[in-house]
Amino acid sequence: MTSLVGLTFRTVASSKMSGNPLLTVSSAVDYGRKPLVHRAVIVGGGLGGLSAAIQLRKIGIDAHVYDKYQRLSGGEGTMISIFPNGCKVLYHADPVILDKEKETAVVHFRKGDETISVNAPLVIGADGIHSITRNILFGAIPPRDNGRTMWRAVIDRSLCTHEALVIGTLASMQNGRTTFIINGVRDKLYWAFSVTDESTEGGTRIRSRDKEEAKERLLKYFEGWDVATHIIQVTDPELILERRVLDVPVLPKWSSGRVVLLGDAVHAVTPSYGQGANLAFEDGLELAKQLATSYDLRNAFEAYERARIPRASIISQKSQSLGTRPTDEFYNWLYTDVPEV
Repeated sequence: MTSLVGLTFRTVASSKMSGNPLLTVSSAVDYGRKPLVHRAVIVGGGLGGLSAAIQLRKIGIDAHVYDKYQRLSGGEGTMISIFPNGCKVLYHADPVILDKEKETAVVHFRKGDETISVNAPLVIGADGIHSITRNILFGAIPPRDNGRTMWRAVIDRSLCTHEALVIGTLASMQNGRTTFIINGVRDKLYWAFSVTDESTEGGTRIRSRDKEEAKERLLKYFEGWDVATHIIQVTDPELILERRVLDVPVLPKWSSGRVVLLGDAVHAVTPSYGQGANLAFEDGLELAKQLATSYDLRNAFEAYERARIPRASIISQKSQSLGTRPTDEFYNWLYTDVPEV
């Protein structure tokens, strides 16, 4: 048995600190045999973790999702792009010690001085780009800064009255150093502005926690561009999400013992093609498929890695190639080459 120490969540996402998960889901898909395990703990309640829970439930695994936040954060937000490869999956469809080598893995969650323990034969790390699970398994692997800062917000479309505003705009200036995207869904408008900026002031998690300061800096970057400054001016600064553009290079190994990773925890990509969530959905589907058709966990994890690492690597590399327009063949492969349910 191997004990890994240092994985800490502030809280567990449950109604009480009793070990009850935030979410359980159920459905069914018959692969003609029983899955390798009957129960799984998923660390991380983001899109990847929740999608994986759905896929595991479909094959009969009692999947429980735990997260350090008890509720969704209010105010600031962004838009998630669901492309054909993600749609195909969806519509076919602080822990402190991790013991990972026994017949069941044990995850210990801590809130202050209180500790609860959760036992399961499978633990899935879906805790995002700053994954603590990943760092426990493979050592410290910090996200990589891509030399850009991005600001995003979702606002009421009625606020934007500029006569030159065109929904669906993608524009750039200064040889691509500055870009903005404007998109709309129903009565909402999503905007995302990106600036090439080698400064890493504030670290990789967030550049500034002063919302007014972030808005003023953004207005300065886009000074003279009427549509962009209009959108920024009508946006409540509390709605603005400011982040450095980060990624995590695709790891050569995604599992250890009874613990396996998926989503941004193991292959966070830049937002160039909007593929982060879609890749996580694909991971969950492939992992569930291998758990339902393999003869032991090691075999299932190895098959999962063989299927996912090459594809994730190509998409990660393409996302880095901002100046290269992808071919139609690449898009066909990206959106359609997804395993059947």
